[in-house]
Amino acid sequence: MGRKKTPAHSGGTAEGGVIHDKVLQRAIAGGVAKALPHTVPWIAGAGMLPVSALTHGLWGGAQALPWATAGLALSGAALTAVTWAISRYRHPLGRMQSTGTTVVASGWLLAATITSPTARPTLDIGLWLGGTLAAAWNVRNIVRPNEANEDQGSALTGAGLFKRMFTTNAEKVGVEVGVTNVKASAHRITATAELSDGDTAEDLQKATGAIEATAGLPMGSIVVTPNRRNAGEPTVTLSNPMLLEEPIPWFGPSRPGESVAEPLRVALFQDGEMTEVILPGAHLQVMGMTGAAKTTAGAWGFWGELITREDVALIVVDITKGEQSIGPARPALHRVVNSKAATKKFFAELQATLSERLDHLAAKDLIAWQEGCGLSYLVVWIEEAADVFDFIDMDEFINLARMLRSAGGSLVWSLQRADSTQMPTIVKGQGGSKLCFGVANAHDAHWGLSEEQEDAGARPEQWQAKQPGMAYGEMPGIAPERIAMPMRFLDWGTSNEARVRNFRAHCAAWPATARPVDPITAKICPTPGAAYVAADQAAAVNETEDTDPEVTNVTAEYLAPDVELDDSQPVDLDAPLDEVEDAPLGSPGEKMSSATANAVLDEALIEFADGREFAPRDLRHVLDTTGLGRGWIQKQLKVRIAAGSLEHDPETNTYRVRALAHA
Repeated sequence: MGRKKTPAHSGGTAEGGVIHDKVLQRAIAGGVAKALPHTVPWIAGAGMLPVSALTHGLWGGAQALPWATAGLALSGAALTAVTWAISRYRHPLGRMQSTGTTVVASGWLLAATITSPTARPTLDIGLWLGGTLAAAWNVRNIVRPNEANEDQGSALTGAGLFKRMFTTNAEKVGVEVGVTNVKASAHRITATAELSDGDTAEDLQKATGAIEATAGLPMGSIVVTPNRRNAGEPTVTLSNPMLLEEPIPWFGPSRPGESVAEPLRVALFQDGEMTEVILPGAHLQVMGMTGAAKTTAGAWGFWGELITREDVALIVVDITKGEQSIGPARPALHRVVNSKAATKKFFAELQATLSERLDHLAAKDLIAWQEGCGLSYLVVWIEEAADVFDFIDMDEFINLARMLRSAGGSLVWSLQRADSTQMPTIVKGQGGSKLCFGVANAHDAHWGLSEEQEDAGARPEQWQAKQPGMAYGEMPGIAPERIAMPMRFLDWGTSNEARVRNFRAHCAAWPATARPVDPITAKICPTPGAAYVAADQAAAVNETEDTDPEVTNVTAEYLAPDVELDDSQPVDLDAPLDEVEDAPLGSPGEKMSSATANAVLDEALIEFADGREFAPRDLRHVLDTTGLGRGWIQKQLKVRIAAGSLEHDPETNTYRVRALAHA
């Protein structure tokens, strides 16, 4: 017979009595823990009896009672107001219950102090109201675990944790705010902030830096965006800036073969979402310091997408860097403009086609370009735009910008600093859309951001040129809560050589010849070929290096005899001048000599000798009279500023006469 086996037991089972005791203790402890919250309202209510007996004994006398009544009434009112204020972020029913309990308790304490807590009906009312309120709190305590479970579940997804983190750290820096509608995703949390009475979204925006520091978050983690529908409930977004620490490889074209009306994928936001923008219908300003990757990230990023769309014609103007920016992209561009003369020629040709483009759209009952309208969408990208603005007629350019938007085209100007010394303020207003890469300082950032971006905490000066490709954007396709959220443009390679090689290969794979344009657009960018390139090159060869009238035909001015001088007769310097009949100084289309044109300008400036401010547009009649362009008058104004006869305010681009120096 085998040996009888004893069943294996766990240690706990072997000590059945001890385990039983422990289970019983835990059950009792758990029951007490669950029951304790329900006893608190009853204990607090019962405690009102000895408290009121004490106050009645101290202040129930005839002499002290009036003062006690006033003091207890004021104290009760103040306590009620505090309860209402600090419970504003609770559920409305909870807020009413907390405040109502305070009102009843303070009111009954006042009555009991006057009449004694055992007097009838003071005692009866106290028992009735106190029991009712205690039971109401018991009901709330029973329901509350469900709310707690919801909070715990949201904490597991990040929502509850964010709510606790944001409100706690906001309170530490002196901001009272509630959080609702929390939504969490893999790389982002958004919520609605409920501001305290009198606070604004701007107040919360100013506090975001302090909240980030108190919470130990990276700078730029929190973005606050005003809510146009409710000023007291801005949107708060939390994301991770560290997501963009390293360059992000280019993913390839997002929608090859589709229309340019579809979004262009150019960058990645720090919340992990792709940056997709819509270009048709808007002009775009691109700004950033040298080394911030405006060209290799910004321009090449847009170009890389545009050349894969079937209904777009891309034209690049660059008279400064030339082949350095344009070279790798040449096969994919419908036209390249890289000299001053070619630039003037191109803008004149573009202006001449706008009416025809508008008529084409009007014939189709369209007030704006749309996919399938029969016109190629024009994108004119101007690199180092300040150099271009310096010599073209800006009045004509502004008119061009206004018309091109309706005629089916976008202007994009890229420059290092978009202040009034680099471009007229009115041109900046024509843009609407903004893309700002790293800048040198906060002052420069002002010129590349909108007021909304600045208010929301956008700080491109934090990158300078240390993180190429980082930018802020405000343009169609970017949601309002992301206009101050950093993005990083997709990178073409891990080195400059790789970037050029990869971008060149991409452009070769998507040549402009594969995207034929309509007959109207073909007038300014026909299928790229040697004949058209030769025409632009010929214009460049004929371009005069310095076309300023002061240095044009200088030899002729010195060699041509002056018919008014006759060396055979002595000249009496003291003799009175003969009166001559006034004659017009010039007529439209005829260019005056430098000396005569300057005399006309000085005569016009005399009108402002009283110290009134004026702008270049106020001197339009000088241009009509002299036959010269805006570039000439801007240069002459600079000369007078240097000479001390004019003062210039770069903020408003206005001038003031200080002391005229007649030519």
